[in-house]
Amino acid sequence: MLLVGSKFGCTSEVVTIVSMLSVPSVFFRPPDRAEESDSAREKFFVPESDHLTLLNVYQQWKSNNYRSD
Repeated sequence: MLLVGSKFGCTSEVVTIVSMLSVPSVFFRPPDRAEESDSAREKFFVPESDHLTLLNVYQQWKSNNYRSD
């Protein structure tokens, strides 16, 4: 993945995806708020790939100055 990322000029994106895969899921889904959690997750959803969804989560977090609120 990293080698191909270099070939296509997307090494930063590949490293971000690999990093996101190496930590526990960023999506928290408490049983009593499952519907609300699913709705929030849909805002980040990229239909082509779960990996692109993780990249989108990171990019949105970065564009919001790394804020959690």
